[in-house]
Amino acid sequence: MQVCKNKNSGKYFIYIQDTGNDEVLLVTPDAYIKSLKANLFVDIEDKEADSLLASGQITEAQIQRFRVYEKDRSDDTVEEIEYLFDQVSPYEKKRLIEMLKKKMGPATE
Repeated sequence: MQVCKNKNSGKYFIYIQDTGNDEVLLVTPDAYIKSLKANLFVDIEDKEADSLLASGQITEAQIQRFRVYEKDRSDDTVEEIEYLFDQVSPYEKKRLIEMLKKKMGPATE
């Protein structure tokens, strides 16, 4: 898990992504998602979630909020792919399905 420490408070925020304009998207200690100026934080570090929790550097609420955010984003991606799929011709759909079958390999049940 990627985290960064606020220079003023010393609290840890879970890093999500850069948002541009020298800002980063983070999960705050209060489990809110906010875009904040990157210069307010020490460099991003990779740490184990379990050790961060055990040391009290992050909270379970932060982790849960981060997981919900990730799930929501993956749901958005699937919906976008579905929308695009609906826009192509039947021939292109068939080609895409065949290509995906090859990439996935033999079906397992």
